[in-house]
Amino acid sequence: MRCPVPRVVALLAILAAAVAAPPASAQVVDDSARIAGVELSGVTAFDEGLLRASIVTSESRCAASALAPLCWLGFGREEQYVDPRVIDADALRLQIFYYERGYREAVVTADTTRKGDGLVVHFRIDEGRPVRVDTVTFSGLDDPPADLVSDLPLRPGMPLDLVAAEATRDTLTMRLRDRGYAAADVLTSYFIPRDAPDHASVEFELIPGDRYRFGAVRVEGNAAVDSSVVRRMLAFRTGDLYSRRALLESQRNLFSLDVFRHAEISPAIEPFDTVADVTVRVIEGDLHRVRVGFGLSTADYLNAEARWASLNFLGRARRLELRGRVSNLLTAPLDLVPFFEEIDGVYRQVAGAVNADFRQPWFFSARNTLGAGLFAERVIVPDVFVRTGGGGYLSVSRLIGRDASLTLSYRPELTSLESEDDIIFCVNFVACDESDIDVLRNRHWLAPLSLLFVRDRTNSLLAPTRGFRLRAETELAMSFTGSEFAYSRFYGEASFYHPLTPGVILAGRLAGGTTNVIEELGAGLGLHPQKRFYSGGANTVRGVAQYRLGPRLLTVNAAQRLATRDSSGDLVWEGCSAHTINAGTCDATILAELRGEDAFEVRPTGGGSLFEANIELRFPVWGEKFRGAAFVDAGEIWTSGSDVRSMGLVITPGIGFRYFSPIGPIRVDVGYYGGGAETLDVFTTEVCLRDGCQPIEPGIDYPPQLLENSGRLVRLPAIRWNPYDSFFDRLQLHFSIGQAF
Repeated sequence: MRCPVPRVVALLAILAAAVAAPPASAQVVDDSARIAGVELSGVTAFDEGLLRASIVTSESRCAASALAPLCWLGFGREEQYVDPRVIDADALRLQIFYYERGYREAVVTADTTRKGDGLVVHFRIDEGRPVRVDTVTFSGLDDPPADLVSDLPLRPGMPLDLVAAEATRDTLTMRLRDRGYAAADVLTSYFIPRDAPDHASVEFELIPGDRYRFGAVRVEGNAAVDSSVVRRMLAFRTGDLYSRRALLESQRNLFSLDVFRHAEISPAIEPFDTVADVTVRVIEGDLHRVRVGFGLSTADYLNAEARWASLNFLGRARRLELRGRVSNLLTAPLDLVPFFEEIDGVYRQVAGAVNADFRQPWFFSARNTLGAGLFAERVIVPDVFVRTGGGGYLSVSRLIGRDASLTLSYRPELTSLESEDDIIFCVNFVACDESDIDVLRNRHWLAPLSLLFVRDRTNSLLAPTRGFRLRAETELAMSFTGSEFAYSRFYGEASFYHPLTPGVILAGRLAGGTTNVIEELGAGLGLHPQKRFYSGGANTVRGVAQYRLGPRLLTVNAAQRLATRDSSGDLVWEGCSAHTINAGTCDATILAELRGEDAFEVRPTGGGSLFEANIELRFPVWGEKFRGAAFVDAGEIWTSGSDVRSMGLVITPGIGFRYFSPIGPIRVDVGYYGGGAETLDVFTTEVCLRDGCQPIEPGIDYPPQLLENSGRLVRLPAIRWNPYDSFFDRLQLHFSIGQAF
């Protein structure tokens, strides 16, 4: 029996339409009965979730998981009731589902059984033997190219799946049209022998027709944007072999300019003519844009941003964008809010940046983009440093396929660092000479070359539900790039998003990086502090405060804390003498037990190697806008690559809540840190006598009120540090806009 696939599909459509008519059901059920459950038995060939998605009958359930307590009391439920006509129609839908996919002997029956005060609907499926495809042949071309007929949805050995057969027909048609056959068509038929009803042979008849080439190109609808801009963004030229793929790529190129709100490319395929003239119709959008926004997060406090963009700067769809951003606003009042970590000193300063960015969308090719810009910025890494700098950049980006890009850039900047004390500089650079620290305090050149690869296969920028993202970047700075710091740096990140059930998403992320200091004459200052890795916070390891993961140290005020007696309850701190402080033998263990974070500052130092891992389950809570999350984050930072094996990972579980607002997901996360006490180095400064910082004389016990800090660093014995006195001390709250990854 030979049958064309379109005729079979039409017959199945008629059968599907028949489900609208009331069937004669052998079983009479109470159509007011609540559906307590839906069960499918006998399913082996397909995923049960796929079958459930093809039927209408569903069980009664709670409207949202957050309403579970109310649902137990009988409120907030979405009740479903038995309808015999719908149940019989679903049985027919399931039988058609199996028939279309090669299981032509499948039989589906439906019945109901009582369960408490409701009914359970049973769909009992006898799948039977599938009809297997023995051969797949191609006619119409004497010797079809291997890449034309390979890797098709329908292959020998598979069930006779009519859905896969139609997908194969579409694939072959598109491949022919990408080879110049603009009017190509494909006919599909299959043969099932009467004496072997479980075997089939499938034939695809290729009808290529004439081979076409692109003809003249006419541009319509443009006003401010010159026609030449449109023409050079096309992925084909007059005389090129016709290709459907080139038409799609051209349309993407036009939309990437961001100046058109509509772009349509229409080839004229005429019989008995092998030249296809092309009409490009565009509708221009707004060529100037202004955007103002405000935000609030535990990382940046209150922040604001403003942008102005000209999308046709100096004509030819060039883009000029001016941006300004300020952060760290209202730090004093927000320090009183539980979400926010208290910061002090120079880290309370207002941060921000101003940028001017220029983009040339066509650079020797429609796939290349030239970028250039100037910037001035102040960046604050709390408890580490404040960086002030300015410079420029030059970049060339190339699209690789439709979802990946490669960017080569050069970014020289004149920058300087400021810190609450010199300890961070000392630790980062090992040597603590004043001349080394002055290099960082004063303006210096940092000029890396970088290569960035990005691939984005997700379905949404702000809240993806499927797909993956890849990002890899490498940097090199040496004297030949104009940098006073010589190093290499690599960072890679991958994330995925997979729907488990409707509305429930499993998301994951892996990130890692490493650095290497290059010994070079003229650029021997090593790894710049801003190029070290820092982790912890709302987007990385959420059981840890911002930048608090990895190597840290403690600082303490020598004159006000170490030399001063203190007590509380049974704990008494007698204070250290000026001589033990300056000699570096003062043991501050009791002071740490007595005052903890009131006396000591925890300073992250960053590191040269990084690893982060996140797994997160995202689920609905109430409607479409309120969603929850359960996550486990892990990570660590090491001083260098040689330390990786000697230290374990910090693992922090947590839960979160998201509200999907017009500006993006507003996110609250609570992470739990389960670690214990750790040994941290302690740094302070030497003390001297007031009124001119006179040196300490040996053998004299000076009272604390006569002492002041000299500014000269001294290292004290390491102490055990454990600021987690209660369960709540281990919780870390984060508030931000946007998903964690």
